[in-house]
Amino acid sequence: MEAVLVGAPGSGCRTVGRALAERHDVQFVDLTGPPGERFDELGGLRRAEEADPGPLLSRVIAADRIVADPAVRARLYRGRHVVWLDVPTERLIERLRSGRRQDLGFDGDIARFIPDHVSTYTPYYFAGSRVDASGSISATIAEIEPLLAEPANDGTLVLRAQTHGGFIELGTGILGSSLRHVLGGLAARRCVVVTTAERRKWAEIATDTVRTGAGLPVDIVELPEGERSKLIEQQEELFRKLADLRVERRDPMVAVGDDLLLEAATFAAAVYLRGLPLVTVPVTTLGLIDTSIGGKGGVDLPGVGRNMLGAIHQPKATILDIDLVREEPDGDRRAAMAEVIKYGLIGDSVLLSLLESATWSEAGKLWPGPTELLEIVERCALAKRRLVLSDERDTDGVRMALNLGHTLSNALEAATGYRIRHGEAVAYGLRAALDIGVDLGVTPTAIADRATRLLRRLDLGQAGLDVSISDVLAYIDSDKKRRHGRPRWVLVTSAGVTIRDDVPEATVRSAVTQALAGVAAA
Repeated sequence: MEAVLVGAPGSGCRTVGRALAERHDVQFVDLTGPPGERFDELGGLRRAEEADPGPLLSRVIAADRIVADPAVRARLYRGRHVVWLDVPTERLIERLRSGRRQDLGFDGDIARFIPDHVSTYTPYYFAGSRVDASGSISATIAEIEPLLAEPANDGTLVLRAQTHGGFIELGTGILGSSLRHVLGGLAARRCVVVTTAERRKWAEIATDTVRTGAGLPVDIVELPEGERSKLIEQQEELFRKLADLRVERRDPMVAVGDDLLLEAATFAAAVYLRGLPLVTVPVTTLGLIDTSIGGKGGVDLPGVGRNMLGAIHQPKATILDIDLVREEPDGDRRAAMAEVIKYGLIGDSVLLSLLESATWSEAGKLWPGPTELLEIVERCALAKRRLVLSDERDTDGVRMALNLGHTLSNALEAATGYRIRHGEAVAYGLRAALDIGVDLGVTPTAIADRATRLLRRLDLGQAGLDVSISDVLAYIDSDKKRRHGRPRWVLVTSAGVTIRDDVPEATVRSAVTQALAGVAAA
């Protein structure tokens, strides 16, 4: 068994870790200090044995800023007890000012550095068990040792971000442990799992966890597959089932499914009894990187548009377990990457670099590996979380950035009867938005070229579509985000995005026509 102590500079990871290692006569590894200096040592760490017949510990590892890298966290946290040494910000500043830390690697005032660090790094540290480390070394060790005597959690949790509404938990194989953690804090008397027949495998795993791990009775309620789950009559049927089960306002709803199921369940949780506690468990890549974050629920109006009825209802927790998408069809995985490109264009260009550097499989299909996917999901989830928290009700225009590519994609989905994957529709929407932006002089050509190269590499938005341009344009004109009767377009700029409702009709028609015509084979 091995222990990883994490925390901000000044939290005592190094001193407590060394003292703990000496106490148990085991190796101490110091990975604290500025990122980039300790990767050789990290690369040499072996994974702890599942059953260690030796002492309580075989190694103590101290780490702070190195865990900013998701790949490092995935390797460092796997198979080990992770303990977060939490110290109040004022105490951290006091310790650092009185000490002689020469390895902080920053310029400026500690009083500014530490709060910024704590704000950024807390989701990485919070993946571990939290210990108050503001006291003496011996007192801190006394709190740590009982934790190390407990069995390690299932899977590898690499991120736990707390929002005003709930948690975002990310990792591999964490469904059971995260559900136990979340439901244990809700003081619920029972639970309802909402899913579809296709996703019942994961729903039953979640159900077993709730029954055995959390000790709660649980019922499973199924909705139809696809967009049918978002029809008004299906919502009414769901409400009647919840009423028959005598669901009460404190009974959590756990939504286990794809992006459509999550949207339908979020709407239901928002309006039934004026709001049920909600836990979302996405089982698709699209759900992991986008739909599960933000609290938006929606119901379609056939012949009018997607998500025309909606509600914003933040979940108590979102569990992002990439193990749940390992068997996802390649086409679904690949289509979801259009949303990743969107996030790369609206503020996190590292996502574009990750897709550009991803390796090709033997089948010739691009797909990020598990470690790359962890980073992609984390970056998308945290980016969406930042935008949502700054404009939760979608009233100030900040959250509108998430609509990049969606003015056309929503219309295209409606015009095709939702027979096109959401990610594929977004790819066509991105192509149109980039063309409009370049035509209006707001989108730099280099950025547009970079994004279109990625779309081509992923084979997204490339084929011509047999769809009525007039129908698509009519749906665009009725877009739910229009203002003063005019559709709004999110356009990429060198600094992020801008929102325009003055795009000439001729420019829109040209861009939409060109996007839906596809790209000729090279």
